[in-house]
Amino acid sequence: MVERAPNPTTSLGRPSDAAPGSTTRAAAQSNAGLLLVLTAIATVVAVVGRVGADTDLPTLAASLAAIAESRGLYGTGGAGRLASGVTLIAAAWWLHRAGGVSSASRRALPVVVLFAVSGLLTAYSGAAAVVLAAIAPDGLAAAAPAGDAARQLAATAALRQISGAVGFALAGAALVVAGWRQWAAGSELRGKAAVTALLGLAMQLIWLDAATLLHRITGIVFVVWLVVAGGILRAGRWRLSP
Repeated sequence: MVERAPNPTTSLGRPSDAAPGSTTRAAAQSNAGLLLVLTAIATVVAVVGRVGADTDLPTLAASLAAIAESRGLYGTGGAGRLASGVTLIAAAWWLHRAGGVSSASRRALPVVVLFAVSGLLTAYSGAAAVVLAAIAPDGLAAAAPAGDAARQLAATAALRQISGAVGFALAGAALVVAGWRQWAAGSELRGKAAVTALLGLAMQLIWLDAATLLHRITGIVFVVWLVVAGGILRAGRWRLSP
């Protein structure tokens, strides 16, 4: 998904000394890179908060009790996920701006859209976690929530889970599309393209309960990818689409 351009270029491989608005595109590219790095940092905060709170338990009542016992930690994790979604949306916007109106930018649009929708769903999942941290009942009420409160808690927990999973899967789909496009660009790009696409495919295993360990590994690798891609963008050596 990334490459070193053979000559000084803009974010989509057009000569910087000949392309009108190249300075603006370079600034947009740099902003996108910074936001991807911030997405990685916020994701780490989200994971540390969620894992530290240890709320992924077999029943809703048990999970709510664990959330109530670790409100601060769980809420911090949710806030981190919310922030990671917002920064991913912003990164997608700046990636779009970096492409200008070139044909390469139009070809890269599906990747940008997938990242933006992924960020939206991730932000929603994080907001739902913050809400759960605020409203999870203590004591006996957590063991047996009833009535409207029980329905609200169950709906919020379910939406948090599904929106987070879909958001992660869509980010993986963006990597698959980006890797496929880079593969089509030529043999010199195919090594990087294959790694990007394979990571995106592995991220789809989030839907398999039996692949929980592998999902954790792909989550870590995705964070690394965000940092590396962000650094390359900041350095001005990025092409989203051939």
